[in-house]
Amino acid sequence: MRVEMTTPTVIVIGGGMAGLTAAALLARRGFRVTLVEKERQPGGYVTGFMRAGHTFDSCCAFLSACTPGGAFHALLAELGLADELEFLPIGQVRNAYPDFVLDVNYTSPSAHLDAMVSAFPEHANQLNSYAGFTAKMGREILDFDDAPLWKKLLMPVLFPTMFRCARLSHGQVLSKFFDDPRIVQGLSALPSTLPPSRLSYAFVGVLWSKVLDGGVFYPKGGMASISSALVRSIKQNGGQVLTAAEVESIKINEDRICEVELSNGETIAADWFVGAANPYHLQKRIEPSGSLYNNRFDLARYTPSGSAALYYCSVPDSAIPADWPYFVSIHTGRDPEATGTPANRHIVVTTPTLLDPTMAPAGSHSLKVMVHLPGADKFANEYPDVESRERFRREIFAAVAAAGGPDLDAHGQLLEKAMPETLERITANEHGAMYGLDAAVGQVGPWRPPITTRLDNLFWCGHYVRPSHGIVGSALSGKFAADTIARKTA
Repeated sequence: MRVEMTTPTVIVIGGGMAGLTAAALLARRGFRVTLVEKERQPGGYVTGFMRAGHTFDSCCAFLSACTPGGAFHALLAELGLADELEFLPIGQVRNAYPDFVLDVNYTSPSAHLDAMVSAFPEHANQLNSYAGFTAKMGREILDFDDAPLWKKLLMPVLFPTMFRCARLSHGQVLSKFFDDPRIVQGLSALPSTLPPSRLSYAFVGVLWSKVLDGGVFYPKGGMASISSALVRSIKQNGGQVLTAAEVESIKINEDRICEVELSNGETIAADWFVGAANPYHLQKRIEPSGSLYNNRFDLARYTPSGSAALYYCSVPDSAIPADWPYFVSIHTGRDPEATGTPANRHIVVTTPTLLDPTMAPAGSHSLKVMVHLPGADKFANEYPDVESRERFRREIFAAVAAAGGPDLDAHGQLLEKAMPETLERITANEHGAMYGLDAAVGQVGPWRPPITTRLDNLFWCGHYVRPSHGIVGSALSGKFAADTIARKTA
């Protein structure tokens, strides 16, 4: 008797970095893949747009692990894209504070430490002790992830630093080493919207030990080059990418999804499903109603990250200071616990044309100003009208000039802007969250929601679940989801 073998089908809901990665891997492995994206352009935060001949990145500023030996490079190699994309080393990163400036050549985490020691030589011993302790913490977390069960059961003995510190905040650890607030501020310059008292020390350990190891990079042509390459890979391997198609309902039967209904009334069925969008949003689409996770990972117990306002400007070459680097992080106040508030704005200025001049007309630069903020609802309450938001913009542009940057009011042309409400509308993230879930204590590592859900044929990926947020973290979660489906169908 001949047995007919059918090709497994997969629906991926959400076309951000995680969804594109999962869809591309599954399509390359022979699955029949349909990716559903509610916007007209896939990519989520890893995309871009053009205004007046200038290319802008929507949000993201850098990524890591994209050179040989790095996790993202290995993923691109698996997809056959490693030679298609070019990554430019960012090199110098500037962290500007009211009382000092750190210029760091980010080739490794030790570069940040070296800059701190140069700025504060009297604290060299404490800085080296902190760095060694943090690196040990990161190594133990990474080793724990790959450890067999018997080693995990011996965590207090085999992973002592992780055992003692996994539930500590970065602020608690910093207070054990330093009493100089400038040191605390300088060591809090991390890709997070949280103050030290809320930021998970486990997150910092992994950043130091893995994420920043090998340097940080920028994709030639802009962030959209990454998402565009993934879309091409999906289509070249027979997958479908449906844009402007929002999921209205998710039908379940006996703890399995059977089909999804789109906003145009179309119904699509599949064997397997990957969720790569805001889980809070899609959980409400489940029929009959239910949750994605059991009580341990109930989404109600988690806090989404903060949001941002973004300003996209054209700036003449003559207005850019000679020593102005691609990436500048500005803190306007002295209290790191007030980060993200009017008392201490956190502003990130990126000028990609300093790395890739083809992204703007000759003689000008594309410059993006991003301001970390609370969620869309809080921002709307604090800045309810056009006049208050214009005052806010002038305040931010003045802070950029005060930090040694270009005078954007005098010499720049504002071509586009995005407020937290814009991010919320386009991405559907909770309150316009930049990083999905905060990297807070209790929201990192084994406490973060997993890839597997309570539904047998649904796997979740993206910056709301493990391993973490960011381009690489989201892409790896997409790979984990694809690998899980591949194993279950082998």
